[in-house]
Amino acid sequence: MAPAAESSAAPRKSGEIAVPDPGSGEEAEATRFSPEEEATLLSQSHTEKAEANELFKSAQYSQAISVYDRALASVPNYLEYEIAVLKSNVAACHLKLADWKAAVDEATKSLEALDRLDPPPPPPPSSSTKKDEHAAVDGVKGKEGDDDDDGGVVELADDDGDEGEALEKLREDDRRKDDVRRIRIKALMRRARARTEQAGWGNLQGALE
Repeated sequence: MAPAAESSAAPRKSGEIAVPDPGSGEEAEATRFSPEEEATLLSQSHTEKAEANELFKSAQYSQAISVYDRALASVPNYLEYEIAVLKSNVAACHLKLADWKAAVDEATKSLEALDRLDPPPPPPPSSSTKKDEHAAVDGVKGKEGDDDDDGGVVELADDDGDEGEALEKLREDDRRKDDVRRIRIKALMRRARARTEQAGWGNLQGALE
């Protein structure tokens, strides 16, 4: 993965990643690539991904892994979705090669990237936690009599922003959530299959010994 560009005291040229002076003792502040640099890196990554996809279709799984790795090397390390897609594809290659451990590892990395992008909901609270929460809510309700709010509907002020732009952003967010959900399901299924095969192979080896 292409590392995120980092700030430096010296000016940097376009497309060049600033590297902090290791002897300065100062921690560099991580920044992102410019839109132009990011687009160039993603274009390169997409080209290599398409090549790897064709290798996968032709059952050249080891070669596909190498090209997927090249595609990953071009992706800025803050673009979690693109990383997750490529890692999931690498996991699929390892499944075809019956390398169960590697498939589990790559699928897990894909899921970790998606979790950073779109954290899963927290687990349901235990019964004791629920009781504590109810007690806290009851305590708050007991103090609500001092508020001046009459419980009526609060009308929001008009916003002069572009409604069309806001709606399009909402649609884009929904599309991205759908994409994340789709890749998460694929990665989960690939990891589950690899773990099942890994456990079965371990049981077979134990029986042979």
